[in-house]
Amino acid sequence: MEAFKYFEQEGNNYNLKVQKGLLFTLAMGCVAAIVAILIYSTSKATFFYVALFAFIGIMCILRTTGAIIFNNQTREIQRKRFFFSAPVNYSFDDFDHFLISKQKSYFITIMVQAIMVMRKDNKTRHILLAQTLFTAKPLQKLSEEVSTIMGLPQN
Repeated sequence: MEAFKYFEQEGNNYNLKVQKGLLFTLAMGCVAAIVAILIYSTSKATFFYVALFAFIGIMCILRTTGAIIFNNQTREIQRKRFFFSAPVNYSFDDFDHFLISKQKSYFITIMVQAIMVMRKDNKTRHILLAQTLFTAKPLQKLSEEVSTIMGLPQN
């Protein structure tokens, strides 16, 4: 039995660990931005900025309640965005490829995302696995673990 860094195993199910540290940090940054706007802003758009940062902070907190479960026995991936959303099931056979997307600003990598691209019912679906700041190396290791769990050939 292999130990994985980014997954918790429960029988044939592999649960992707939620990135609570990153998401709560972003939410706290939104709270700090709201406080700074309320204290220092003299603009007429203060309400808009507060609403925008509140929405982003709430979405970050809700994202921590999501789950992605890989089931080896049924060869399915179950994705649940938030605790109140309906789960969506994908077959391992729907898998197309991995995508690691880097967003750069002035030669500095700002945000990196690991995405699984699925083809279901002749439509392309994207499953966001994880995000990091400044580096892509952890996401490469995550995609290797997903490949191992799904039984994909290693290059």
